[in-house]
Amino acid sequence: MRYVTPTRSAHRAAPAGGLPLPIRFPARGQHRRRSRRHLRREPLTTHLFTRGLAGLIVLGIVVMLGVLIVADDRRSPAQLASAEVDARIATREVDPAPLRADEVFPAGGTAFGVTRSDLTVDCSLAAGGALRTTLQRYGCSQAVRAALTVPYADYRITAGLLNLPDTTSAMAVGDQVRYLVETGDGSFTDMSGSATGPGTPVLWRTRGHYVMYCVITGPSGELVAPDAPQVAQLAHDILDTHLHDTVLIRRAS
Repeated sequence: MRYVTPTRSAHRAAPAGGLPLPIRFPARGQHRRRSRRHLRREPLTTHLFTRGLAGLIVLGIVVMLGVLIVADDRRSPAQLASAEVDARIATREVDPAPLRADEVFPAGGTAFGVTRSDLTVDCSLAAGGALRTTLQRYGCSQAVRAALTVPYADYRITAGLLNLPDTTSAMAVGDQVRYLVETGDGSFTDMSGSATGPGTPVLWRTRGHYVMYCVITGPSGELVAPDAPQVAQLAHDILDTHLHDTVLIRRAS
């Protein structure tokens, strides 16, 4: 006896224990049209979503770059790194703009008053004794000086900023100032050009290719004790806060 395996059509058409059921096949092309319509809708939605997401990403990048650029432009001078300041005012080649009197000692300052200021290319006018030849030897090109007053002390104050070729020259001048002041062989002068006597407080700093200094005497030129409390305050206000932080750091920025 032979056994015949039902065909697939027979299995579908005649369930076990039941009457044959009619099988309905989709009309030709019907399933294909539905699939194509579905495929057309799905890629369009995905494409729009992808384009929108890409646009948001690009917008975010543009906004971020704008914020970074503005933040960099708006950096305060105090936010500059010390190495960055040193690099920007290391030499006249990288910092070629000459000093201006109103840049160094502007009128109307709140911390001190400016009674007189001048700018000279003859730096020897700002010094006496052997310091004059020292400034010439190391190539000082500008001296900006001013006579200042402060509200908390009745002193005659002369402050100045010297323009040297580079950091090495400025530091060498600073070392010479220390030696000459200690030996009495040279020092900075007041605005009249008069030499200051031994023991007169002479304060100085160097930064980049600049030398900052301050000479302090009594209202009539008399000697002021170097350990007077106002002397330390003057060094902070004039040298550290004004000449260094306001003038040089701003110049570096």
